[in-house]
Amino acid sequence: MKLPALIFIQFVSLSLISQITFTKKPIKDSLYRNHIYAFINRTNTFRMLVPNEDFIPGNLGERVNEKSLNTYSFGIGLKGYVVKNLIWDGGMTYIQNGEQYNFESATNDSTFAYQTYYKYIAMPLKLNFTFGKSVRIFGGAGILPKLFLNYKQKQQWETVLGSRESNVIQTKDGFNTFVTSAIFNLGISLHSKNGYGIFINPEYRLQLQNSLGKTSYFKHKSSGLGISLGILKEL
Repeated sequence: MKLPALIFIQFVSLSLISQITFTKKPIKDSLYRNHIYAFINRTNTFRMLVPNEDFIPGNLGERVNEKSLNTYSFGIGLKGYVVKNLIWDGGMTYIQNGEQYNFESATNDSTFAYQTYYKYIAMPLKLNFTFGKSVRIFGGAGILPKLFLNYKQKQQWETVLGSRESNVIQTKDGFNTFVTSAIFNLGISLHSKNGYGIFINPEYRLQLQNSLGKTSYFKHKSSGLGISLGILKEL
């Protein structure tokens, strides 16, 4: 009796297996996959600086002669599609804003110069419209929340006797710990069949709040026009 039972069980099993259909999970179109990326950025930054009328207004003095300063930043991010042709883009970035000053005496050989840096950790969040496949054009806008790290000023001077000296000032006191900037960008990315790509992304940043504390003599807001270069990978 055991043999007929085994034959019956095997027959039923084979019948059930023969009715099972195996289907492959469809491969997601690479055009709509999420991407992770890393980049470096060079931005020409400057500032709006006015007396703080809400406290004790200060005199700008020689600070009216400050010039823009090239600063460098870097970061990582992740982006994905909300709908066709619209992507979200978020990440974490180390950002520097700044300005510089250079004085040369007209009556002797003395000089004085400084480069000022305001350093932040930022968490940008943007929405971009995008078009194309292997070559994609994208552009959009977003918000850039920034957490203050520190202030650094590099000073250099030369005396009338020809002696050259330098100094570095660093502090965290007297600054707004959290500010935001609006960010606007328009870029292009190139994508290969193996999932890797490169991009170039010109952008403009405009700070919305005062960099300095409420009891500062001035109100300071940074802005900058720069360009990012990076690599990306499909997930």
